[in-house]
Amino acid sequence: MSTTELLLGASFEGRVLRTLQSFFRRSNDVLLRESLWATGLEMDQVDVVMSMLDDNHTVSEIMESLRQKGVFNK
Repeated sequence: MSTTELLLGASFEGRVLRTLQSFFRRSNDVLLRESLWATGLEMDQVDVVMSMLDDNHTVSEIMESLRQKGVFNK
């Protein structure tokens, strides 16, 4: 595992990113919603992410939106 992977694995942002990436390998809306909530996102943030996925946004676009909203500044 690379240093970048280790750093991402330890950070809140990295956990959210990996969770979103897993959705595209095995899309299951219920599992994704629960996993995002379990990573530490609030339910209203999870709803926004799910809405963006329904609108066919990419993981990069979703992550950038969450960064702009200050979700990872905890």
